[in-house]
Amino acid sequence: MIWQEVKLCLTATSSVGAEMLTAELVRLGVSGWQVQSAQELRAYLQAEDAPFDYADAGLRAQAAALDNLIMFTLYLADDEQGQQQLSAIQQLAERTDANWGQLDVLVRQRSSEEWEDNWKQYYKPFKVGQRLVVCPSWEKYQPAADELLLMIEPGGSFGTGQHQTTRLCLELLEQYLTEYQQQHGCLPEKLLDLGCGTGILSIGGLLLGVNSAAAVDIEEHSAHAAAENAALNDIAPERYQTFWGNILDNRDILIRLKACADHGGYDIIVVNIVADVIIAMSPLFAGLLAEQGRVFCSGIIDNRRAEVLDAMREQGFKLQMERQDGGWWAMLFQLD
Repeated sequence: MIWQEVKLCLTATSSVGAEMLTAELVRLGVSGWQVQSAQELRAYLQAEDAPFDYADAGLRAQAAALDNLIMFTLYLADDEQGQQQLSAIQQLAERTDANWGQLDVLVRQRSSEEWEDNWKQYYKPFKVGQRLVVCPSWEKYQPAADELLLMIEPGGSFGTGQHQTTRLCLELLEQYLTEYQQQHGCLPEKLLDLGCGTGILSIGGLLLGVNSAAAVDIEEHSAHAAAENAALNDIAPERYQTFWGNILDNRDILIRLKACADHGGYDIIVVNIVADVIIAMSPLFAGLLAEQGRVFCSGIIDNRRAEVLDAMREQGFKLQMERQDGGWWAMLFQLD
């Protein structure tokens, strides 16, 4: 299969510009990408094994000269939908905004075998939190006695565990579940993953001891990827159900999700998207939660933290815990 490799170079920008671009990609239905800062690019390009077709002289000079460079790398199918998405992305380059900065769009065609094999070289097993080890499906890893192996096949969906937003949410979830078990002698029963991508958060929750989970994504292929990843981790189908659709404008999805929780609500909701979507979803959380349930929100950039806090407070939630890394925040809320 032929794919379009798209590199989006944001220069003279800020963290606000990076989130604005992230929100636009989500709006266009792009479900997965890699983000690298100038510092990360410099370290990568200086490595002896940096691919020659990526580490070109122009990119090296750009990364060396700028501290406010952010690069998004994504892949679009070379079909009608992919062409429409690419056209919309290219139109973003014409946008002028003080926070946005300058956006350059670089495109080339790649075969699936070419880019998949190249990318796999850099996705290795790594530990998240105290117990979870995230491992790509093509790698072998023997977990220690105190480790839990979380196998992931990305399948073109967001959620490999490498981005701060996913790691922060998993770490916060592990901390909460550990403290919950110490206090109650048991673990929460039901988890809902909104915007599941690969399903990494909900599958991680199940491996950490939650009994069952439902996962929903706006993209059908992400829902399928999450179900396949659950099976990859030996999770029985009756413990993990997946759905696809937009819960913001599809009432049927909400009804089905509530039914999946046996109309008792979910003990945990995890949502790792972007601030705008979290804010838009916030009025739905209380109606999906069980009594004493918790909401984990991630994907929140520094500049939007206060807005998410205000939106959640307006819906009757209070902040219980939070973590931050590299300008990103994950927050745990409970009903006040």
